[in-house]
Order: sequence, then C-alpha cells, then structure tokens
Amino acid sequence: MPNPSLEPEILISRLSHRPRHLLKAMITVTSPPKSTDSKLADRVWTDRGSSLGILDRLPPEIVSILLGMLDTQSIARFACLSSRANTFVRSQRAYRDLATLVPQVLLALGRVGLIGLHSVAELHAALRTERCATCIEYGAFLFLPTCERCCWECLRLNPSLRVLSRKEAKRYFGLSDRHLQRLPTLRVIPGDYGISANPAPEHCELISVKAARGLGLIVHGSAGKLAQAMARRCKSTGLFVTGRYLQGGWPAVSQDQDLLLLPSQGNIPTDDFFGMASIPFPSLSKSGRIEDGLWCLGCEVTLRRYDSLRLPRDVLAAIVPSNCGPLRVLLGLERRARSKESFLDHVKHCYGAQQLIPELATGNG
Repeated sequence: MPNPSLEPEILISRLSHRPRHLLKAMITVTSPPKSTDSKLADRVWTDRGSSLGILDRLPPEIVSILLGMLDTQSIARFACLSSRANTFVRSQRAYRDLATLVPQVLLALGRVGLIGLHSVAELHAALRTERCATCIEYGAFLFLPTCERCCWECLRLNPSLRVLSRKEAKRYFGLSDRHLQRLPTLRVIPGDYGISANPAPEHCELISVKAARGLGLIVHGSAGKLAQAMARRCKSTGLFVTGRYLQGGWPAVSQDQDLLLLPSQGNIPTDDFFGMASIPFPSLSKSGRIEDGLWCLGCEVTLRRYDSLRLPRDVLAAIVPSNCGPLRVLLGLERRARSKESFLDHVKHCYGAQQLIPELATGNG
C-alpha cells in the first residue's frame, strides 16, 4: 500500500523551503505599484480612432513580431495609442505573462535604469526557461544586465555574471571614459546585499563584466592584447589576479556534469557587488505552471551535521568526490534551487531528507 507520507505534495511541504537569507541577498521589490503606463493601458478609449496606423497594413503575425522586439515600457506606451493598440497588446501572451507574473522584475529593470535594454521577447524567453544559462542546474535568479537565468553557484563564480565599477572596468579591460559611454550602466537600488547583508554604496553605478569584456576585445583587437592592456594597469599581484579572472572564460559544463562536483577553480576574487544586479525569477512551464524553485531542507541537515562533525564518513564520501572540498560542495547543495521534478528525484537519495523522513530510505512505511 502506498505510503501517504511519500506523496509528492507531502514531500514538498515537509522537505522544501525558500531560504530568506538567499532571496534577500538579491534585489527585492515588494508589491510593485501599478505603473502609469499600465493605468493608461487600462483606459476605455472613446476619444480616439481604433487604428494601428501604418501597422494596419501588416499581417497580425508581423505586428506581433515587431511588438516582441520592443521593451516593456515601449510596448505599454504603444498600448495607449488607441483602443485597437490596447486590445492588440493585451492579446500578446509574452507581454501579458511578464506584466502578470513578474511585475517586480519589470519594476526592478526600471529602477536600475535597464528597462529599455531587453525586449519583451528576450524576457519572455528567459521566463519560459528553467535551466541556468551557464550550467545544467535550475536557475532561480535573473541577471538583469544580460537577461540570463542563473543559479546561485554560477552567479557567485562565473565572471560573466558579475558587475564592476566604472574605475574597475577601465582598469581590467583597458577602457576609457569615452568607451564606457557605449555601455549600459546599472544604477544600484539602495539596500543590503549578499549573505552578509552589506549595504550598497551610495549613488553607485555598475557595468556588466560581460559587456566590458566584449568592448575591450573590440577596442584592443584580441584577447592577448586585452590581457597586455590589463597587465599595464594592474601593477599589484592582487589586481593582476583579479583582472585575469575577469578576463578569463568560464568552463563549459556538459549535459551530465555537476559544477559542484568538479575540482575547485582555485581562489575566486571577492565579488563586492554580489546580488546588486540579480533578482529572484520564477519559471513558466509549457503547461502554464509557475515554479519559484525549491530548496532542500535535507541538504541543510546534511551541512549542519558536517559542521558539527556528526556526518558519517561513508556518507560524506558518497556525496563529495575526493578531489573536491567538502564544505564547498555541501554548502553549494544547501544553496541549490531545484525544479519540482528535480527536487522529488533528489530527495529520494538525499541523506538529510532521509533523516527527516526515514520512509524515504526504503520507499515504504
């Protein structure tokens, strides 16, 4: 007879949580107010003609593609042109999903000054994706400068998912103030960021490492010349090591490789701006189901037992490869979000989950 305690929804309710310290490490926007553009789009148009203007000459499918190329602010303003424009915008699933499901992300993009950087189509594609852009895991966050979904581990380690100050962008990528005018700038929202809840610097403006690297390669012509330009500006060993890390690529992870279980990439420079350019971001499945990511309480139990020297050696050996640091792996697992399907598969084999629900070890009562 099936054990009721092993039903999927019961397992999720007993073994999953949403860790406040991780979610609060990012940009947080609570109960975003309805924007002026949305209010205008809600008006009942009685004093304007019902027309799309010259766009009426195009097939609806082409108009939809064109609207998808606009950013959310522009498409909201387009909706205010006429009742027909309003109705047409409301019929666009991509815009409707974004405005309904992730209004806090749209508000955050506006507040950091990047609302015009990404199109509706790009944002919706990220919403419809589960996987982190640079590894095989579930991506519970959105990196605003590049519109890439990412997991905690990649956000922490991947240099392409970092931001840096204008001074650092010039130093590490051989750029001038004139060059920086060509790059999007993120205005940091005041608040506390990272696990340590460090306050953001006042009036702070940041630039994406990925964008700065791309421009640096254009300006200097090659990766070798870019490295030479950086070396001339980084006289100390510490600055040189950081610059080499920021200019370096990120190892590609194959379909069956877990980034956490690979050997350590060495000392990773501290990210002084961690969380200031990212925000929790749900995913939308093809069936229309929304997922926010599930974190495993069992992994938290496993980490606590390791910290208190109560984790059996054979259990530790089964979880952590011999060429990896146990704390890095166990901490990474504790901070890893999973989709519902992945979570239910994970808890079947999670040591900590089996301590919380012993029936998992046998699969029955």
